[in-house]
Amino acid sequence: MSGHAALIVAFFVAANGFALAQTRPAFTGRAHFILTIAPGYRTTEAFGEIADLYGLQVKYYSARHGIAAVRVPLGRAPGTARQLLAADHRVRQVEPDALMYPARQFPNDPLFPRQWALFNPANGRADVKAQEAWGITRGRSHVVIGIIDTGIDYLHPDLAAHMWINEDEVPGNGRDDDNNGYVDDVHGYDFVHRRGDPRDDHYHGTVMAGIAGAVTHNEEGIAGVMHDVSLMAVKGLGSTGYGFTSDLIACIYYAVDNGADVINASWGSARYTRALYDAIAYAGAHDVIFVAAAGNWRRDNDREPFYPASYDLDNILSVAASDSLDSLASFSHWGAATVDLAAPGASVISTYPGGRYVRTSGTSMAAPHVAACIGLCAAYAPGLRYREHTALVLQSVEPLFHLRGRCVSGGRLDIHRALRQSVFRRRDTRFALYYLTTAILDQRNTR
Repeated sequence: MSGHAALIVAFFVAANGFALAQTRPAFTGRAHFILTIAPGYRTTEAFGEIADLYGLQVKYYSARHGIAAVRVPLGRAPGTARQLLAADHRVRQVEPDALMYPARQFPNDPLFPRQWALFNPANGRADVKAQEAWGITRGRSHVVIGIIDTGIDYLHPDLAAHMWINEDEVPGNGRDDDNNGYVDDVHGYDFVHRRGDPRDDHYHGTVMAGIAGAVTHNEEGIAGVMHDVSLMAVKGLGSTGYGFTSDLIACIYYAVDNGADVINASWGSARYTRALYDAIAYAGAHDVIFVAAAGNWRRDNDREPFYPASYDLDNILSVAASDSLDSLASFSHWGAATVDLAAPGASVISTYPGGRYVRTSGTSMAAPHVAACIGLCAAYAPGLRYREHTALVLQSVEPLFHLRGRCVSGGRLDIHRALRQSVFRRRDTRFALYYLTTAILDQRNTR
């Protein structure tokens, strides 16, 4: 702990945590209570005697209003303390000093209650803790996620406002205005047909885009993990859902060269290709994280590699799929050494071409949850290098028994925890000190 933080904490304890020490009943534990003094007793004297007898720490008291807030110290039983206080004739009432929370605003998107991956109270919060994460940040439009896939339905009402726009390109004039080698690449590029219109003629890419960054709070469809983001449509898969490796390689170079912060790659095969490896390494050299789906045929990637997820590159995050019960999805690949983490991928609802919505399953659906987590961290803690972002994601997972030995981290994505940890890596030292102090005081107040 830094000297500044220690000084602040010491001051807080001295000012708010005093205790009167005499012979006390033996308790074990900790809790907070609100006491009201019974009529007929001198308030200040009564509080002092009660705190002295039961060894309570007084957080606050008002002699005028006959009320006090007390804390049972560590090593003493809260239940026993409450029983003794309730039986004390000087105490009119004793009740828990309950925690209050901000009134969170849930997204008004009508399908949000069905998005278990983001908020799943029915099954022990087997979700990515998006609701808590949004209390920290909801993203920034300057963060760009490159969706390398079948394209994106960029006219979809839940996606149109979040599409990446190449500001230097004039739409529809048939010219390469920004001299980047691509004509009319306003929202991205179609490397299958070699044209500037990356509209989805399948559905897969539109699903990925919706999970990562559907427009939220628009009373339409679903909520995206990121509420503010730019989605770059880079089409390397055709109308059948398949595509040539060469086209996907071109997609990677395009996304990196045109400002993508993170790439989502929900595709792959068993074939190793050095040129694809080199393209992803190029992304890493430009500080771009490559999030890849682990595969859907219930195989161990340690024994049967699935590429690009299995390439040995440290800017790749290989993602398995979890289900709504926090187990590894029945179809998902795994790999104790080659799959990094799991994220929700079973029965996930998202956008579908033509303004529609669909529920689908696969490690494909798991990957954009992770890509969007990287995006949120980039928005909240700008300036971090890709190794710092990947470390944040992997160190902040929710450890799960069913994932132990199935992936490197042994856990499922926890976006809220990743964001909370990212503050300590922010380049703004003053903010980090403020947040650290606030977190310490908050932790003390909730014990």
